[in-house]
Amino acid sequence: MTKFQQEEISPIQKGKNFEMKLEKLLTDANIKCEITGGPGDKGIDIKGMKKGVKCIIECKNWRTKNIDCSIIKQIEGVLSRQSNGTIGIVAAPSMNRYTPGAKETARTSIYNVIPVDN
Repeated sequence: MTKFQQEEISPIQKGKNFEMKLEKLLTDANIKCEITGGPGDKGIDIKGMKKGVKCIIECKNWRTKNIDCSIIKQIEGVLSRQSNGTIGIVAAPSMNRYTPGAKETARTSIYNVIPVDN
């Protein structure tokens, strides 16, 4: 695919492609998962389970916008409605997309919140 063709992909399709890429990585790591993202996803783009440990993943395929602490707080809100021990993951293309405040909010959260990159 040429650079020009990539630019024509809608932001929604870019997000879906990112979710599918992550779902494949998880499946390849023997993590049972399903994509749930889309309208009404309630902050969960992918649900996963491995050895009885549940994880929820919020995908942010942002190339120009940074992930701030509001995104971490959103996943904390989602985690507050999940069973104890559920891990919340925020996935972005690069760790450089996370603000220092977002990293600190995740680090000090009472929930299991992990910011990751692909």
